[in-house]
Amino acid sequence: MDYINKLDGDRIFLSLSREKDLNLYNKWLNDSEINLTFGKSHIVFNEEQQAKYIEDYNNSNDKFFFVIVKKGGKNNSEDKNFEQEQAIGIGLLYDLDFVHGKATLGLLLDKSFQSKGYGKEATNLLLEFAFNILNLNNVMLYAIDFNDKAISMYESFGFKTIGRRRESYPINNKVYDEVYMDILKKEFNK
Repeated sequence: MDYINKLDGDRIFLSLSREKDLNLYNKWLNDSEINLTFGKSHIVFNEEQQAKYIEDYNNSNDKFFFVIVKKGGKNNSEDKNFEQEQAIGIGLLYDLDFVHGKATLGLLLDKSFQSKGYGKEATNLLLEFAFNILNLNNVMLYAIDFNDKAISMYESFGFKTIGRRRESYPINNKVYDEVYMDILKKEFNK
């Protein structure tokens, strides 16, 4: 097992990043479909930039970079259907402010694992970490208003829309709003 299980879920866990996964992170971060959903489609990443980005997260006291890892099966040498652990996304907590008990959440999932409940489980683990390990009180995020699936998922946790940055995301001759949402520790722990 190469991944370090920092927070365990049913089908996934949050792990520290691995250098050998840099090409995978770059694949996701340079995928135009994935990037459109979180407002980074104009950025081009390479492995060197990504390594510095992760190192910055790992050396910081105010942000966390987690790999979302799909659990594998039990390793049985006779089992031909054995699945290995697999990185399926990235979860971020950033802009941490321990004095005021707040942070911002970010989530990116490989396209082949979207709409299968992995995003919901990853969000749950990130919120568990933020509220019940770091003892924060407020977690915020933003989504582009055309990303109805993500907004709906966040609302299912109890995230509430706290504002919009109107027409702040132009793409393909259309303009979209950024939707800002947050959730409180007491709302999550209900």
